[in-house]
Amino acid sequence: DLMKLVDPEVTIIRIPLDDISSFTSTRIRKVKNVYFNTTDNFLKAWRNNFFKEIPGIIEKYDPKLIITTCPPYSSAILGAEVSRKFDIPLILDMRDAWSKLSMGPVGSYFHYWFKKKAEFSAFKQASAIITVTPQLKEIFIRTHPSLSKDKFHLIYNASNYPIPENKKVEYNAKQKDDVINIGYTGYFYYDPKFRDLVFKPWFKKRGHRMLQYTPIKEDWLYRSPYFFFKTLSKLFEKRSDLKNKIRFHHIGQTPDWIHKMIEQFNLKENVILHGYQSQQNVLQLEKQFDFLLSTSEKVIGNDHYCLPSKLFTYLISNKPVLGFVTNGVQKDFLVNSGMGIVLDPDQTDENVKILEKVLENGLKMEINTEYLQEFSSEKSTQKLLEIVHKTVSAK
Repeated sequence: DLMKLVDPEVTIIRIPLDDISSFTSTRIRKVKNVYFNTTDNFLKAWRNNFFKEIPGIIEKYDPKLIITTCPPYSSAILGAEVSRKFDIPLILDMRDAWSKLSMGPVGSYFHYWFKKKAEFSAFKQASAIITVTPQLKEIFIRTHPSLSKDKFHLIYNASNYPIPENKKVEYNAKQKDDVINIGYTGYFYYDPKFRDLVFKPWFKKRGHRMLQYTPIKEDWLYRSPYFFFKTLSKLFEKRSDLKNKIRFHHIGQTPDWIHKMIEQFNLKENVILHGYQSQQNVLQLEKQFDFLLSTSEKVIGNDHYCLPSKLFTYLISNKPVLGFVTNGVQKDFLVNSGMGIVLDPDQTDENVKILEKVLENGLKMEINTEYLQEFSSEKSTQKLLEIVHKTVSAK
């Protein structure tokens, strides 16, 4: 579908990867890949083919600019090498954190040091670095204080979905026997094993795991439905009449751990797991829900920096969002857009009061369309073109 958006006159050259699975085909290679590798395997699988083709491509097309999107982060390394060798300005489009990405620990402090060094080298070579949230931009600036702040630019993730004409988002209180449906779309990105590795003290680990290092501690339990389930469980203790009235729907890959979480909070009768669905089915299901759930990871000592794309599909459904979110970009988006309410995951008792009040009295909110224009494809393209023209002109 994305290829349909590309102008037919645009030349697309595909450079093949070597077999990436070969780096983890045996146990020894897996160990080597984890503990003696500081970047992703795309770098090794693509480098030879890439540099065989690049000189001829540059000679034929004489490019005036290189734009590299990450991840994979190896593309930044390769882009910087080409930029240096052929003296072509480089723009890095960073969609996520690199050295500071902490869904799980890295092999050791030295692994982090090498990643940070590679990140700095690519950033230094780049004429401009684009980030997708203010929080991510600040992380990069703090990580590399010797680089000019003027190198870093903010362009939000764009949405091709139309901003709803109906500016009102509302929930009308249901009749006594009517079911209240709350939905969540997508993956939770939570893994109990990785969380344990991040938060377990080094002296309680064994063997090579004692060397593991986490540059920023991120608690992805908060990205799971754990605190929402906890609130529902407490609500049902207070209001047993709601136990048979509320249903939570998850659309997407069903993780193993969610079954234990459902049992822990005695929600087996309240949770419906739909598994993977087509985009058309997802949009149809979302329109049938009364609320949509949003969650965010908790970054210890910092704000979270990821704005999930699901919020833009949520907009189409025109249903209010229940945001069990921590401080950061997602909370800011929900508050500023007016598309939902924010509940502090750590304040379960207060959340029970808020949810009970909303379910009984209803909810009416107004979408801030002016704010949402910042996330339109037109706005993002305009900002990108400004950076492109400025970079080429400077060269």
